[in-house]
Amino acid sequence: MIDRFVTRAGLRLHVIDHGGAGPDVLLLHAGSAHARWWDFVVPHLGAGFHVYALDLRGHGESAWAPDGAYRIADYAADLADVIRELGLENPALAGHSLGSFVALRYAVDHPRGLSALVVVDGRASLGAASTRYMRLLAMLAPTSYDTLDDAVASFRPLPQDTIATPAVLAHVARHGMRREHGRWTTRFDRASLGAHEAFDLRDRLRDFECPVLFIRGEHSTVISKAALAKLSAACRRGQSIELPGAFHHLPIDRPDLLGAAIRRFLDEALRSARPPKGAARAAKR
Repeated sequence: MIDRFVTRAGLRLHVIDHGGAGPDVLLLHAGSAHARWWDFVVPHLGAGFHVYALDLRGHGESAWAPDGAYRIADYAADLADVIRELGLENPALAGHSLGSFVALRYAVDHPRGLSALVVVDGRASLGAASTRYMRLLAMLAPTSYDTLDDAVASFRPLPQDTIATPAVLAHVARHGMRREHGRWTTRFDRASLGAHEAFDLRDRLRDFECPVLFIRGEHSTVISKAALAKLSAACRRGQSIELPGAFHHLPIDRPDLLGAAIRRFLDEALRSARPPKGAARAAKR
């Protein structure tokens, strides 16, 4: 695991390079989370990929935007620079929740720029009611704690429903806290919650040239099974699956099932994209 940094528009963006040999896969976390939420998924992806995980601006170890620029378009522009600076050519993207919004926006802007796309418990649209709710959350003052242990013990994901083990919750909580003025508080910028604008990318899904996998947790309240199937059907090469027992927070609820599902999908998607043996040799003649 190597920490890398890319600077865009004056912001220092943090990327975890998990290493590996094979096609590039870039993982994008949910809102108010960070790249270490993928730590338990990565081992289940197998050794056949070179895996990266990005801290979105205002999250994890990436810099905060002083002007409050936390629109989906801002994250997607950052992502484009990260992909370019790391020299990733047609990577696969997997995004959870907010990360899926960013991945979808990037795919809209770069319809031929991805080898595959995985949308984890995310939607292709966000309504005005949701943005108003997020703005209310942004107005709440962050809670601070005397000790890191107190902060970890008080950690609850949002939504709160989860089957993540105590060890997994403690892991993501510890990496999601920072010390400020002698006390411990959350590492993400709360202004990021209130900057979302309503959007609807459903009519753009048919433009995607790469295979797309939509995944939801069986008990997710973010997207229904029927809605997931509609998104899948809207893509040229879409498919959808449901992971049993999980809620919204799939990377920590069932990292084993999520990693295995992504691995199977990418194996098939990237295999079908490769020319058959001898084709490249014949083309050179």
